[in-house]
Amino acid sequence: MILTIILSAIAVLDSVSAEDNAPKGYETYYMRGYGFNVPSSYKLVDEGWDEVNHLNYMNFQKGTNYVNVSLERHSSSFNKNVMDGFSSFKLNDENLYKTSISGITGFYNERNKIKTFVFASEDDMIYLHVKGPKVSKVVSSIKQREYKAYHSSEYDFDDDSYYESDVYDDSFDDSFDDASYYSYGW
Repeated sequence: MILTIILSAIAVLDSVSAEDNAPKGYETYYMRGYGFNVPSSYKLVDEGWDEVNHLNYMNFQKGTNYVNVSLERHSSSFNKNVMDGFSSFKLNDENLYKTSISGITGFYNERNKIKTFVFASEDDMIYLHVKGPKVSKVVSSIKQREYKAYHSSEYDFDDDSYYESDVYDDSFDDSFDDASYYSYGW
């Protein structure tokens, strides 16, 4: 009981500190635990899941200015440790160059007043396209996390639900049934 109260207090303090860290005139929006600051005058015009590119996204707009945030969960190709080894990154036809913004190491370029900033936190890839506000204000509430290879050494919730399901049990049992039927020498 006491542990639950302490953990709840830490979670509340963490979210409060992110909101306190937001620049004046900005509101903090969360995606997968990351806090993105968006000017209060911007409206959330679209959010959801992009099935084609496998990204969560949030798009905010005011006039011709915008903040677009896309997040790829558990990126198969990149993680924070891998990205730290790069000096540049190519996104579509745009070359992005390594830099640090608000304590976050990532890859940045500005073209036609549109700022692109790409970075990894653990094994999530985050893509920002910003026209108007400074990127440093948009990301000032984020704490970039190092990649820990927990996916390879232990399985997560999705794996638990699969391995503990009847589907896995049946297929595992079937493999032994097949082995005995075909007289495999296990």
